Amino acid sequence: DAFAFSRPARRRARLTAAMAWAWRSVAWGMVGLAAMLPRPAGAELQTFPPDPNDGITDEMIDFDEFNRKQGFAAGVTGEFFRYKHVFHKQPSDKDREEAIGVGTQIRCDVCAVIVESLLRRVPDLSEDGIADALEGNAEYEKTGDHVTDRMLEHKKGCNKHFKDELIAEGWTIRVCKDVYPERVEDTGPCLWRDSGKPSGTAVDAYEVWKECLFYACEQSVSRFSDSLAEHLAAALPRGGNRSEIVRAACETVARCGA
Repeated sequence: DAFAFSRPARRRARLTAAMAWAWRSVAWGMVGLAAMLPRPAGAELQTFPPDPNDGITDEMIDFDEFNRKQGFAAGVTGEFFRYKHVFHKQPSDKDREEAIGVGTQIRCDVCAVIVESLLRRVPDLSEDGIADALEGNAEYEKTGDHVTDRMLEHKKGCNKHFKDELIAEGWTIRVCKDVYPERVEDTGPCLWRDSGKPSGTAVDAYEVWKECLFYACEQSVSRFSDSLAEHLAAALPRGGNRSEIVRAACETVARCGA
């Protein structure tokens, strides 16, 4: 059975990637959050040349002329496989570090929202059914557009979930005290759902705050997908509040509460 061997292989690859990030920590500050918050509606989107001082590689710079003329994402790092458009500013090493740090702080909320959303569409609550949903493997028809097809080819797992379950549904990041009046001293990041939903172009355009959601998913749903599937397959059939069960699984099994 090819499928039986593919899942452990994917798990090993996932754990290897996760461990590479696990040792990296980022200092948190309001300046970083302010820079990552979504731009106001109607703000002009621009494509600027990459800055070598931000850690941009020579290969990215070689692609820059094409990027700026077309507004397309072209490069060698993960962001260039998650988006069609890189407006405003090219990704830098500093941006990635900040996104990982913020992702660590919101991973419990991101995990709970994504997992509960995915569970609404699983055909059954078996371990394999839940595991398949968490792994997020999907097939997409070729569009004939190179940038779109490359993005869709990599749209699986958290590359898929952070867009389909969060960004496309209006989830974003806000300063906690700005959206929760009772948390007047909390200047940290909070996951927040806006009343509207973004356009397809907006979903597929790179912004640092979106990467925070991606890394939060990677640190929870992706890293612990097999353990989550096993736990939820045992816990959910017993009944109870599904939201509470999922949240508890994220905090304990996915260790986001640690």
